[in-house]
Amino acid sequence: MEVQTQVHQPKTIQAKHIVSIVISALIFGSMIYITRFLPLKIGTIQLFYPAAIVAPLFGVWFGIWGAAGLVVGNFLSMLLVGLNPLLFPLSLLSQFVMGFIPGLAYRKPHLEKKSDIVRFIFFIILGQVMASLLIALNLLWIQKLPGKVVWGTIWVWMQFSNTLMAAVFTPLLFTWLSGYMRKSGLFFKRFLG
Repeated sequence: MEVQTQVHQPKTIQAKHIVSIVISALIFGSMIYITRFLPLKIGTIQLFYPAAIVAPLFGVWFGIWGAAGLVVGNFLSMLLVGLNPLLFPLSLLSQFVMGFIPGLAYRKPHLEKKSDIVRFIFFIILGQVMASLLIALNLLWIQKLPGKVVWGTIWVWMQFSNTLMAAVFTPLLFTWLSGYMRKSGLFFKRFLG
């Protein structure tokens, strides 16, 4: 009598992972690219940043792959407008964090109860605040902006333009679009896909 043992092999990248990265990168990157041309900027910081609203969605829908797509999308949008992505390593990491934290913490395909809404908004806010801290550090260390400007103006403004907008509008978009994502088969039940 033979005893068979199951060997669990590491999961490989599948087509659905690539598709989720591409979808996230195209939508997120195009939103960043389009809004880069608005005159509302402090240096390279966009004062109107609607991409922050959709970033948590890709983390929740596609898990780690959606968060990776956010980095790819921003990287490509930087190249298209002539920015050197090597000057923005922490800013690129911040894009990942915007999707990673909500995606890791919230894995349901819809908001069922009030407690779900509160939990979802909490992790959106946490992701946005952590992302804005990384951007502020990037501005201080690599781009050499004065601390007064970074913490007194830019970081404060990001809490309004990114964090508050995402906390208000992301749950609305999630409620509106998640049914379509689930029906399309694009929603990943597990964070790693």
